[in-house]
Amino acid sequence: MSDDKKSPTYNHTEIHHKIEASPQAPGIKAAFRFNHASSPWVRGISSGLSSSLPILIGILCDHLQYGLIASIGGFTYLYTKDEPYAQRGVKLFLALLGITLCFTLGSLFADVAWMKTILFGVIGAVSVYVFGALKIPGPSAMFFVLSFAVSTSIPASNLQAVFLHAGLVFLGGILSWCISMSGWLINPRGPETAAVAKAYRQLASFVGSLGTESFHAEQHKTVVELRAAETAMKQAKINRKKSSFAHRLFLLNQKAEGLFIFVMAAANDFNPAVSKKAQAVIETFASEMATLKKHKKIRDVREEIEELSIKEELRTLLLDVNDVLQMKELKETEYIQFSQGSVKARLKAAFHKRSYVLKNALRYGIIMIIAAAVAYTTNIPRSYWIPLTCAGVMLGATVRATVQRGIQRSVGTILGILIGTGILMLEPTGIVIALIVFVLQSTIEIVIVKNYALGTLFITPNALLIAESGHPDKAISYFTSARVIDIVIGSVIGVVGTVLIFKRASSLRLPYLLGDVIRKEGQFLEMLSTEQDEERIKRERNKLQGELVNLRALYDNVIGEYSKTAVKLEGLWPAVVATQQLGYMLLASFEGYELSETEKRELKETFAQLAAAAEQKRAPKLSSVPTL
Repeated sequence: MSDDKKSPTYNHTEIHHKIEASPQAPGIKAAFRFNHASSPWVRGISSGLSSSLPILIGILCDHLQYGLIASIGGFTYLYTKDEPYAQRGVKLFLALLGITLCFTLGSLFADVAWMKTILFGVIGAVSVYVFGALKIPGPSAMFFVLSFAVSTSIPASNLQAVFLHAGLVFLGGILSWCISMSGWLINPRGPETAAVAKAYRQLASFVGSLGTESFHAEQHKTVVELRAAETAMKQAKINRKKSSFAHRLFLLNQKAEGLFIFVMAAANDFNPAVSKKAQAVIETFASEMATLKKHKKIRDVREEIEELSIKEELRTLLLDVNDVLQMKELKETEYIQFSQGSVKARLKAAFHKRSYVLKNALRYGIIMIIAAAVAYTTNIPRSYWIPLTCAGVMLGATVRATVQRGIQRSVGTILGILIGTGILMLEPTGIVIALIVFVLQSTIEIVIVKNYALGTLFITPNALLIAESGHPDKAISYFTSARVIDIVIGSVIGVVGTVLIFKRASSLRLPYLLGDVIRKEGQFLEMLSTEQDEERIKRERNKLQGELVNLRALYDNVIGEYSKTAVKLEGLWPAVVATQQLGYMLLASFEGYELSETEKRELKETFAQLAAAAEQKRAPKLSSVPTL
């Protein structure tokens, strides 16, 4: 429905459980708000080493330029997250190959403006699509675009020089790969242990939210963390038959899923006092797991659990977790597995005409081409900073986030120019360059989690120092006269392009996804009454669970859009919450339903009417709903 048509009216009846207020999109002031995230010191120092060590090696070998080129590969480290080392090693190596390939393409087509323009768009679009479809956290297209952009300004006299430079980038990336993987030597199961502990911590918050308005929000967060823990266990490629510690983690993860299912099924039977006591026990589990080691026993809380006035099934589950932590033998139990599917399946699933991921990738690629075209039709020195800035601005998750990034990028960069100018006026040489790069890159990673604008304060001088140190006679003039213009132009193109192109992508998709999820819930309920194949039920349960998570994520994107349609659709919040609640109740149902033919027919009609109402943006008119 277009914005100029009459606004649909959503009529809501009272729902018998509390619903928290709809999440609100942050305003412009949020661009300068500081987050309360803890500072990642290890990541900051490791990132600094990844960028500065190649420069230091180049200096020691009397080839500063080679060291600067190799430091581009050091950006591979920035794709490091808290995934298991087996999966991290593969992901970082693929990122390294991507950065090297992009650098090679930039060198090969450095003098072909039209080809560079197209490649900016292709690299950006493909990167955004892959990261979006696979739901990989991190900087997405940013450093693939950066390696391509910087390589277009580094002269390579012949094909041999092109591949020499590409080889240097690859070696710099290998060094950062080794730095990122070094934690395996100290704590090889650290990432998956942390993922399971985080799931328990969130599970504790979920139990404590029973009967409160934050219940549905905590429910959604818990499913996300359970999925992350399950994925971490699978990505770790551990053999629990050969490793008692691995088997211990597997059981802890399994029991977390069991606790979630039980709480979902018995949510209405909890009273606040019991919820808080159970929350305290689960928080104890999470704290102990955070320091879990191979042969370490955890504090026994059996007596505390037995004193709780809770249902016997919940007591058994909590005691099972305690026994696993005490390294006692337990039998495995069948629970939901919150897996995400294969890489091929997820890439394929995101490629369809209604796919938000695909539309976002196309938008990114189109705007990158526009930015590159503007850059290469001007006479601004080092004009690749225009599409490079645009690439960073557009990585905001929503339209509002993109506008905020544009503001943050512009303000942070202008202030960063003062720092960069001061550094370049000192004309640093030799080891001093490596030291400055280390300090700047480490500072970026430590402070950017607090505020993006604060991070950009150090991004610009760091990137310029790497890119321009080989041209000391021109660096200051380029830096002071062109960078402000480049970055302002790039920010404006990124913001304006995002607002104009696919600005209602999430708003247009939400009613259809809501209807699709409701329809899938009806099909799943019918399956529970007829299907005997347990494996098929598991597969469909996992698909439905993934759709419920996507529904909430899409709603969050809707409220981040600047459009009349988005404002109208905020009225669907109670429907989104109710749909999620129904879906999670179905996921917690392991026993089949016995339905008569009349009930099956009525249910099928009910879900069809609800789905159609959601898709057509109108209030449903239900004839009869069978009692279950």
